[in-house]
Amino acid sequence: MQDSISAKMVFDERSHLGAFRLHMWHRYRTWLMLRTFLSVGLILAGIIMLISQGPHPMAILMLMVGTFALLRPLIWKIMHARNLRKLPGYGQSVLYTFTPESIHIHGEDREATVKWSALLESVPTKQGLLLYHAKKSYTWVPCEAFDSPEDFDHVHQWAKNG
Repeated sequence: MQDSISAKMVFDERSHLGAFRLHMWHRYRTWLMLRTFLSVGLILAGIIMLISQGPHPMAILMLMVGTFALLRPLIWKIMHARNLRKLPGYGQSVLYTFTPESIHIHGEDREATVKWSALLESVPTKQGLLLYHAKKSYTWVPCEAFDSPEDFDHVHQWAKNG
């Protein structure tokens, strides 16, 4: 087994595409499903009420609230992309060096070392690795950043064991 594995990426929207969605699904799965079902239910109830009673204020309110709740993930995605662009390291190359004990992060103007034990959680997905520093703070390393799928598998094992 290797002593260290490197992953290189550019910290931008393209490299983080889908990471926010994976984070939200991991953290708030039950709420997201419940919200979706309630939104669809509100829209259906609003349509039924609109057909049976005509343009009633409650029917219009149900349609508006249901539509807004369904669009909420899109709004979150837009806000997340905007916040990502405001971060100091946006657009810079980042080199992650993984070892069995820690992760060394080397950016163009910043460096850090994080021990696996200091992470709250690591969540491997088919698209990459979510490394949680806190409940809502994570680092995303996509599979494409690794040289090979085997490297990603080794890092995944180190994350599990760390």
